[in-house]
Amino acid sequence: MVELIIGRWVRRPGILTGLALFFVAIATWLFLGLRTEPVVPVFSQPWQPPLHSGTNLLWVGDGWNWYISGLILLLGGVGILLELNNVGSVQGQGRRRHPALAVHLGVLAAGLLFVGSGNVLTTMLTWVVLDLFILVRGTLQPEGDDGERPGGASTQQARGLSLLGALLLLIGLLPAGPLGPGQPLQGGSLPPETLLLMFLASLIRAGIYPFHLWLLSPERPQLDVAERLLDHMIPVLCGLWLLGWTMDLGTEFFLPQADIVALLLLSLLGSALAAWTAQQQPDHTTLVLVTSAGLAALASALAYNRGPEGLIWPTTAFALGGALWLVGDQVWQAWGWQIPVSVGALALVGVPFTPGFLTQPAVARLLILGDFFYLLLFGLFVVAQSMQIAALLQSWSTAQKVELPTLQPGVLVRLLVAAVLLGLALAITGFFPETIAGLASMPEAIPPTLGNPPNVVAEVPVWIALGLPLLLGIGLVMVQPALWRMLGPWPERLSVLSRLEWLFQMGWWGVNRASVAWGTVLNVVEGAGYVGWVLVFLLMGYLLVR
Repeated sequence: MVELIIGRWVRRPGILTGLALFFVAIATWLFLGLRTEPVVPVFSQPWQPPLHSGTNLLWVGDGWNWYISGLILLLGGVGILLELNNVGSVQGQGRRRHPALAVHLGVLAAGLLFVGSGNVLTTMLTWVVLDLFILVRGTLQPEGDDGERPGGASTQQARGLSLLGALLLLIGLLPAGPLGPGQPLQGGSLPPETLLLMFLASLIRAGIYPFHLWLLSPERPQLDVAERLLDHMIPVLCGLWLLGWTMDLGTEFFLPQADIVALLLLSLLGSALAAWTAQQQPDHTTLVLVTSAGLAALASALAYNRGPEGLIWPTTAFALGGALWLVGDQVWQAWGWQIPVSVGALALVGVPFTPGFLTQPAVARLLILGDFFYLLLFGLFVVAQSMQIAALLQSWSTAQKVELPTLQPGVLVRLLVAAVLLGLALAITGFFPETIAGLASMPEAIPPTLGNPPNVVAEVPVWIALGLPLLLGIGLVMVQPALWRMLGPWPERLSVLSRLEWLFQMGWWGVNRASVAWGTVLNVVEGAGYVGWVLVFLLMGYLLVR
């Protein structure tokens, strides 16, 4: 609100962006202050709807909630900072600064409210608030950009698909009874039907393949990093946060479930194929991040410690590694410095001294379990991760590189500031995982198959799970040019098929046809044909009486 009011008189983008970052700094200061509280910070507000039993809206500022809030603040602040780089570019033409920045702050605030939720009711209501801000932000497109992608799929329409998750949460409250909305996310008790719907809702919120369509960016020749950070990574972090609590609530329901692991692996395989065969840079980048989130979901199902303790490291690798990979790619194109994009990619791969390395013990359990079915699933993981690594390595290929327009003053400085902030956070989490686990109130988050120090010492299955896909991924990159020439048009066809936009188009067409048919029926029964139906029933009554 303050941003909107001041923006009516102040038009300089630098001042408005500085004001937005000032609000982010205040939120960060309050966030850090929560760790000094002698008791767990809790805020509760009574909620009493008409004709229903009431409960409390609950927010908790500790543990998993606190940790994800910190990641959201970091990514949101970097996104707002880099949004200033769009001034004068194609993405920034025709866009008014103060409404856009106000909506950016709204997305950030709604994300913090979402991941601070303490019960199911608060989660559902803040979900809707977050989606509304995302939809409003999608309307602030530059003039002449209607958000249409090839084939006619509208990005704005697809973004509304994430609201299905809130609907699933609402339906899931029905079997939970009158006490369901007030059940705490930590230590609560929910029936299996509710847990299953919460699991599906968290996959939708996290954009796990095939629920990724609402994350696809508008078709542009150049990637908008700020858009990916605010519209993609922050909502996905919210989904992974919900997935962590869902796994914690349903420990006995989800462990062990070979069918759930198999479905998540098939999802990972599909998104990795889509990322590897993507032809355009925005699609390639989005699908690499979707695959990274899918790996986090798979790790949550295989982790030694269930719930948030099993998701903290893959979520950190996705957030910090993915963001540094995005920003580092821009730094490389603008300045030729490859270290940031390389470090971000290595974090997503999961090499030692990164939080991604602490994810490897989870997928290595596919080898340790010893069952033939799990060995087959490990083979699928190797194929999927190899394609993901090959897609990441495409960032260095000349075909993927896109020349940036003439740099405006300060663009490179802002990119370097963002890269340093993200790189510093990634280094701290990679080199001091025990400290991070302690700050997040998760002392048992270090997997037992890791040694001392846990960021570089591990058992043999962990190194197999890391090294085998890495070698095959490098091999795929080496043979890819010859393989693409041999396959001809099939890689592009596979890309179109695996992105699943055709599925959205078919679904949207079916909804439109059903709406038209229903409208025709209502028009005949209740509209212009109403008198005719009255005459028909009168005639039938007369004949029956006669």
